[in-house]
Amino acid sequence: MIKGQPDFVLDWEKALGFKGDPFADKIILPASRFLVNRDEEKEKVNWFFIKGYTFGRIVGEHGVGKTMLLKWLEERLNKYNRIHCVYINAAFFKEQINIPHQILLPLLSYYEQYVSKPHTKMINFDFMSFLKKKLGHKSVTLLVDNAHHLTDRNIELLKTLREDGLRLQIIVASNHGDYEKSRLAELGHDELNINLRRLTLEECKALIRRRVEAFGGKGVEPLNDEIITALYEKAEKNTRQFIFLCRDEAIRRLIHKTEMMMSQMVENRGVAQAKAAREQRKKLADENFEPEMDAPEKMEVFDLEPKKKRKFFNIKFDFSKEASEKGILPSRSELWRPSSKNDDKKAIFNDDFKDNLLSKLSRPSPIKRASPGKKEDFAEIDRLLHEITKEKDKKGK
Repeated sequence: MIKGQPDFVLDWEKALGFKGDPFADKIILPASRFLVNRDEEKEKVNWFFIKGYTFGRIVGEHGVGKTMLLKWLEERLNKYNRIHCVYINAAFFKEQINIPHQILLPLLSYYEQYVSKPHTKMINFDFMSFLKKKLGHKSVTLLVDNAHHLTDRNIELLKTLREDGLRLQIIVASNHGDYEKSRLAELGHDELNINLRRLTLEECKALIRRRVEAFGGKGVEPLNDEIITALYEKAEKNTRQFIFLCRDEAIRRLIHKTEMMMSQMVENRGVAQAKAAREQRKKLADENFEPEMDAPEKMEVFDLEPKKKRKFFNIKFDFSKEASEKGILPSRSELWRPSSKNDDKKAIFNDDFKDNLLSKLSRPSPIKRASPGKKEDFAEIDRLLHEITKEKDKKGK
């Protein structure tokens, strides 16, 4: 959730709900929580110590994650009492690095470090004896970041420590160009051979998510997947530059939070509508959907019902001369045959029957409907047709 004033902000971390800066250009510890993937590199490092190799290198471009890998290794080695691990960032030392003192200091007590300071009063021979005594059964692992900053004297001193019988394993980290220009290869054959690749887009998303959540945020907010993808391409897949761009984008979106919130509302509404449409289509596909028909109104039933009860008779006359001369009458089956299931009866007559029927039909006679229970109470037309049928049957006999 975005908090604070929309037009001016100084404490942007607090305004975004963070406890600190999740995009800071520094190593956030513990490294094991923020090191994304790197499974292949971890396996190589593990085999390096299992087999007891003495020198290895980690090379990669600036900002790809060399320091994070060294810090992860330091955390892992510190869990074992038989190994004394020392991390040194050579870029922080503007002058000569006193490597033996850097190895010894973590082994001293508080009194020895700040009061008696015995290491400052010893010559080389006594110093090595004192260092070995403090180490006891432990071996030394020296992790040197930005190792190309080591001077020639540092290189010679490391060689001397090995010659004096110190059990020393060295892992250096540098970029390709600077490593080739330095004398680091004189420290031994590279048994590690790690060339760090750039993180993939999904790995960068996971990195941002872990950082944001570690500082009290949720997911990748205030960013989203689309913005992260654009920033990843803009940073040319360099992890350090990518984190720097994410920081700037988070602050920019905070300053313009009103526009962002409106856009987010529209986006969420569109997603919700699309989801609802998908669910509706899925429901229609899964169910045996039968459309509901509106029931007809009472007026419609009333209007249609009388029409269903009406009877219509279609009378067909045979005017052929041949049939008239021969006096051929239609058979009983032809006399009464429905034209279709719902049509009324049709009859075929010759000229004599036609004339007789027309003369009778010309008389005015009201149609009487049959009363219930009285079979002989026919309508006038039905009675006439019945008489015609009887006359036809007699002649046929």
